[in-house]
Amino acid sequence: MLPRDISLSPRSEVARIFGEDFTARVLALDPGRWTGPIESGYGLHLVWVRERAEGRLPALAEVRDQVERELLTARRKAELDLAYERLLSRYSVAVEEEAATP
Repeated sequence: MLPRDISLSPRSEVARIFGEDFTARVLALDPGRWTGPIESGYGLHLVWVRERAEGRLPALAEVRDQVERELLTARRKAELDLAYERLLSRYSVAVEEEAATP
């Protein structure tokens, strides 16, 4: 089921849900009036654009926590990958195919 209302969202998110053609049509609409039907992969929609805001790059202070989390996650993954590589280098792995049964 699709949500009845979608809050202010990035273009990529709208395109992920409804498709590129739908998103392009919606971006061309003026806020403050009903338009439609506009087709998506889900069918036909009546659309009301409440507001439009230009995208911007956030200041580091606004995203610092998220950047730190993602950096720590990437470092943990790299350490884990290295540990697996070290373990794997200590073993020889052979995969034998099963004989075909008639």
